[in-house]
Amino acid sequence: MPWKRLSQNGSPVPELAFNPIVKILLIAGLALALLIPLALVQDLVGEREDRLRQVVREIGDLWGRPQTLAGPLLLVPASRVQVDEQGRRTRLEEQLVLLPDVYHVEAALEPERRSRGPFEAVVYRLNLKLTGHFSLPGRPDRALKGVQPDWTRARLLLGLEDQRRLTEAPEIVWDERGLAAEPGLPSDLAALTAGGLQAELNLGPDDFGRPLTFATSLTLNGSSHLDVLPLGRTTSATIASTWPHPSFYGAFLPLEREVSDEGFTARWSTSHFGRSYPQIWRLGEAGGVRMEDLRASAFGVELYQPAGAYQQSERTTKYGLLFILFTFTLLFLYELISRRRLHIFQYGLVGCALALFYLLLLALAEQLTFALAYAIAAGAVVAQLVFYTAGALDSLNRAAGLGLLVAALYAGLYLLIGLEDLALLVGGLALFVALTAVMAVTRRIDWYAIAQGTKTDPNAEETRSSDVPAGG
Repeated sequence: MPWKRLSQNGSPVPELAFNPIVKILLIAGLALALLIPLALVQDLVGEREDRLRQVVREIGDLWGRPQTLAGPLLLVPASRVQVDEQGRRTRLEEQLVLLPDVYHVEAALEPERRSRGPFEAVVYRLNLKLTGHFSLPGRPDRALKGVQPDWTRARLLLGLEDQRRLTEAPEIVWDERGLAAEPGLPSDLAALTAGGLQAELNLGPDDFGRPLTFATSLTLNGSSHLDVLPLGRTTSATIASTWPHPSFYGAFLPLEREVSDEGFTARWSTSHFGRSYPQIWRLGEAGGVRMEDLRASAFGVELYQPAGAYQQSERTTKYGLLFILFTFTLLFLYELISRRRLHIFQYGLVGCALALFYLLLLALAEQLTFALAYAIAAGAVVAQLVFYTAGALDSLNRAAGLGLLVAALYAGLYLLIGLEDLALLVGGLALFVALTAVMAVTRRIDWYAIAQGTKTDPNAEETRSSDVPAGG
């Protein structure tokens, strides 16, 4: 094999090493091989994120699970007579569910942070105030056609996802008299919420034909989010907190909301026309109302943590291959415009440094803020690249120039991952600009001359068309 040139230490280099096509193929193969460590880092990010979710659940079990508010509602024992084909009469025992006419919720969330090692969860203390009224349907003996309710055994129920986290005994006022509340819900309503409160009412004839008011104040712990079921014929809710990043979701969005760095206030107002279940029904399959239908009508708010460390790390690793390709392109261009030739092993070390950045970022982000972790990891990798390429290129100025370009890439990536809605647009435009810059630098390079071992000057004036051989 002919030997065309000498390497930087004077050793002969085979002619094939200067073939640009061969070099590009080797660089492309190396970049694809570096997808393996990038994939391992992505798997590690996913593993740590799963661990974070596990810790959030564990802290929620200890402090208070995400709360769901269902009620209050009335549960009334009833009976009806069923006649079969032979005329035999059977008395069936049932339960009637009666929802309030007017239902108003005032909730104040006091957020707190709880951590276990590097993992952090958002919990809250909920100050809750419920008011409204019920209207019983007609006279006691004509409440429902074919059904005889026993109003004397009616109970007031309030569903809570985790009533264990009540910090004090609740006070329930029914028609201007206090009620003694007991924990627990009937098993038929267990699918609605995991727990709750109940109180005996002992309704009588005097309770018909007028609104029966209720009011209660609760203080309990919860985590992550709060759900409210719109059980009233008219339901209104106000939720306020000092948390600056709310995420509203569910079957209804707030009619009004005010969000600032000091917190948020949101207001909902709905009617029974916006849900799929009536004001009164028989509990069980005969009533045709499923607990899933009630839960599907819920609305609420989540104390959202925007772009956490793991989410931002995951977004960053998605650009890993582009980073490697862009840096390799810069090194290749340095080869074209200088007398120095870089071995594919040297490209490999640079690629390993770029892949190591994502592992450093993940490790530091668990201990520091993401911005500080990103700055330290990027600064360390850029310094490492300048140190190495200064010797490989035998030029501190060129190494510093490469370092500045890579630092600019890291700065651009940091801005890009913060643009949730415009990331695709800005990223596409950045790639277009980068490709244009590469095309501008290489547009006067004679690739045939490089393949033949002849040095070309990309900054030289363009050869006149009359001097170019046909087919060249």
